[in-house]
Amino acid sequence: MFLLLRGAEVYAPEPLGRKDVLIAGDRIARIAPRIVLTSRSLPGLDVHRLHGLTLVPGFIDAHVHIAGGGGEGGFQHRTSPVQMQALAPHGTTRVVGLLGTDAVTRSIAELLAEARRLTALGLSAFILTGAYELPTRTLTGSVRSDLVFIPEVLGAGEIAIADDRGSHPTGRDLLEIASEVRVGALLAGKKGLLHMHVGDGVRRLASLHALLRRSALPNDLFSATHLNRNPDLLAEAPDLTRRGAYADLTADIFPAPGDQRPVDPAEALAHVLREGDAARVTMSSDGNGSSPVFDDKGRLVGIGVGAPGRLHWALRRAVLEQHVPLERALPAVTRNVANALGMKGAGRIEVGGAADLVALDDDLSVAEVYARGRLAARRGQLELEDPFSPSRDVRSKSRVEKVSDKSSVST
Repeated sequence: MFLLLRGAEVYAPEPLGRKDVLIAGDRIARIAPRIVLTSRSLPGLDVHRLHGLTLVPGFIDAHVHIAGGGGEGGFQHRTSPVQMQALAPHGTTRVVGLLGTDAVTRSIAELLAEARRLTALGLSAFILTGAYELPTRTLTGSVRSDLVFIPEVLGAGEIAIADDRGSHPTGRDLLEIASEVRVGALLAGKKGLLHMHVGDGVRRLASLHALLRRSALPNDLFSATHLNRNPDLLAEAPDLTRRGAYADLTADIFPAPGDQRPVDPAEALAHVLREGDAARVTMSSDGNGSSPVFDDKGRLVGIGVGAPGRLHWALRRAVLEQHVPLERALPAVTRNVANALGMKGAGRIEVGGAADLVALDDDLSVAEVYARGRLAARRGQLELEDPFSPSRDVRSKSRVEKVSDKSSVST
């Protein structure tokens, strides 16, 4: 019922100094330099001593193929649903699932079921309705009604632009689905987000820029992802943020043997924070999505799979290697993401806010993770029960130093 976290350096994400944090249920009840309580004064109190650790908001990963993804190259390339040990031990306490290329053998119903599974196991999971193509896939028959009738639906995505696997939407096509998101969100009391996959096509963000200039819709309705897949695309990201839209970087896109076009996510984060509007910069993992490798004739020559743990990996490297202050890097995986999706009380450490917290060591490795007020992981070990996932130590994954040979093309 009650959990007292003692003595951590708190970043909310702005630095608050050394504080005690009292959790009641799944909410933060009090933050103070010293909270004097005992199990006698407050029955049911559990005390965790976090001296020497840094306490930050739980990470929000807004782009994960929680039901699996992929399929390019045949059925053998379908990726598996995400497992709890791929999320919580790496600091991810909230996740947003979506569909990508394959909305034929994958469905919104399947996606929703996976979100509810993760929530039942102790995390907080949501979804975006739709997939690459337009008209897009829904559960109730329209994007608008999915937003109204399904609590977990926060917007639409990932709608593909500048990618030959998409449906090559026109400006009018994008305006229609954006309007559906806007009205559906208004009717449901949600914020609403249109999350757009950006491929390697030469038009890059041209259709989105045109939409931002001409529509009457609020610009913070839009998010474009995979913007570090090549330097030309990344160069447009700062201007996108200054227009009020969200620029989303992908932690699992990075240079690899055979494909040096991508920009390392830690470098990309430092660049966009410096050149753009830092409040509109986000980063996600593209976890469990497939990463196909195509030759210059468009033939599939290889395929990989995204790792959700890359989100923590990229954040850690942005601070330690790119020298981005922790309080400046954190919002890209916490507060900014919550604002983009309309998650009230999430992505920050504040009284009344969600008790989703991560305790970090001096080297920013993950020590403890709290989700909805409960200990979710400790030192790489999953503490929440998942009956269908093997219990195993994942510390080696939370401190990734080497990258695998994989492509920058994400679904």
